[in-house]
Amino acid sequence: MTIGGIIAIFIAIWIYRTALEHKTGNALYWVAGSFIVFLVIQFIMIKFNMVIIETFDTDISSDYDDAGGLKNREGSDSAGLQSGAGGTVIGIIFEFLPWVVPFFVVAIARQMFMLKQAFSFMGLFDGLKEMFISIKNSFKTSS
Repeated sequence: MTIGGIIAIFIAIWIYRTALEHKTGNALYWVAGSFIVFLVIQFIMIKFNMVIIETFDTDISSDYDDAGGLKNREGSDSAGLQSGAGGTVIGIIFEFLPWVVPFFVVAIARQMFMLKQAFSFMGLFDGLKEMFISIKNSFKTSS
């Protein structure tokens, strides 16, 4: 969740800068709305990941407690959906979904509702480079 919080802070800065540059008005409302959307979509993606894992998890049965419970499961080779090399890739996807999907939802909302532009994939990332440059420049001291 730490990385998700950092991404949420960057999104808040990005939305605020966009609202000021394009003079959309109500910049703080846009920031608050995007933050809430980010958190709600992140929560939904975490629950979605849990549902997918529980749906395909095949190593827990009615004999789970009788067969030794958690100790038996740790020693077994069957880890359901996340076993083997493919499971590693799926695990990585499950880790990134709660960060990537909310970012894209906020970026689409920014482009279509805040800026009132037609959808374009490259337009989703407008202003990110300038935001990071200005953050980098804010650390420079004037001599």
